[in-house]
Amino acid sequence: FSVIFIAFFFLKEKDLFTKAVIAAAPNQFEEQVSNIINDSSRLLTRYFAGIAIQVSIITTFVTVVLSILGVQYALLIGFFAALVNLIPYLGPLIGGAFGVFIAVSSNLEVDFYTEMLPLIIKIVIVFGAVQLLDNFILQPYIFSNSVMAHPLEIFIVVLMGSQVGGILGMVLAIPTYTILRVIARSF
Repeated sequence: FSVIFIAFFFLKEKDLFTKAVIAAAPNQFEEQVSNIINDSSRLLTRYFAGIAIQVSIITTFVTVVLSILGVQYALLIGFFAALVNLIPYLGPLIGGAFGVFIAVSSNLEVDFYTEMLPLIIKIVIVFGAVQLLDNFILQPYIFSNSVMAHPLEIFIVVLMGSQVGGILGMVLAIPTYTILRVIARSF
């Protein structure tokens, strides 16, 4: 309850957080702290906009291709796959397994070898293609442009995040690195 209460007022009064942090900083660093907050806010906004673009593209790609292949609930599969794709390494496997599960459970009446197996293979191929698109085009381009970092830099940061904090570390690696980079640049 406390977190929700505090977050509500920080969101309601946007300058409250900035003023509190600047007030806690020594006088000679007030301008630098203000610049750090502004730059971090701008880059993190760009990062989350990039995530929204990535989710939209993956949802659209999976939905359109699965619809063309005649898979029922293509939009559900596409949206779920795009959301869990945000979890590095494990997310695409969860999304693919979910897609196969939905396809199999919605087609239990069909013959396995003549209809179900080809459908499963098509879904696996679609998810393989999505991973190639995401890993080689979307992620490097979107994340490097949104946080203004080189794709190799982003890759190394995600690997470091996995070593430090596992899956949660990979998810939080890019935002954390973005803030640390802004702080280092300012000081």
